[in-house]
Parts: sequence; C-alpha cells; structure tokens
Amino acid sequence: MPDRRFLILCGGEILAVAAGNLVVALILQPLILAAFLDDRRGYPVFILAAVLYAVAVAVLGHVLLALIALGVVLACGYAALSLYDYRLTLWAGGSA
Repeated sequence: MPDRRFLILCGGEILAVAAGNLVVALILQPLILAAFLDDRRGYPVFILAAVLYAVAVAVLGHVLLALIALGVVLACGYAALSLYDYRLTLWAGGSA
C-alpha cells in the first residue's frame, strides 16, 4: 500500500484554505503539519513563528507588511547566530 501521507497533507491544506480566514488558516497549517513530522525538535519554534506571523497579519491587516517584518526578524536572527558562531570559534582558538 503506498504512503498516503502526502495526499492527507494536501487534504489538510485544502481544509486550511477553506477556512476562509487567513489568520485561522495560518494557525491550522502548523497543526496539520504536526501529524506528518517524524522529528519534532524544532517544531515549537515553528509554531511560535507561525502564531506570531498570524498575529502580525491580524494586527497590521496587510500580508505584505507582516511578511516584510518577518523577513527583518529572520535577518536579525541570522546575524545574531552568525555573530555567536564567530565568537564561539574565536573562543575555541580557531581562526574565523
């Protein structure tokens, strides 16, 4: 019997789109995805990011502004992690 998880995931995405409300759909999508993940180590961070994005869409009332804000936050997080990695490498005595 073939693996039908992809088809069930597609059906769940149709349910999220059929919700008719963008904020509800953004909250439903992580819940649907949770049923199909084998490794859930980073899942709480993903849920937090999805909920914050849904809140930003609800507050700002515009998807593009929320997407730009999400990009800025991700860029700042990437810069912070890069700086941390650089400092850790220097502390360990390696060359950066």
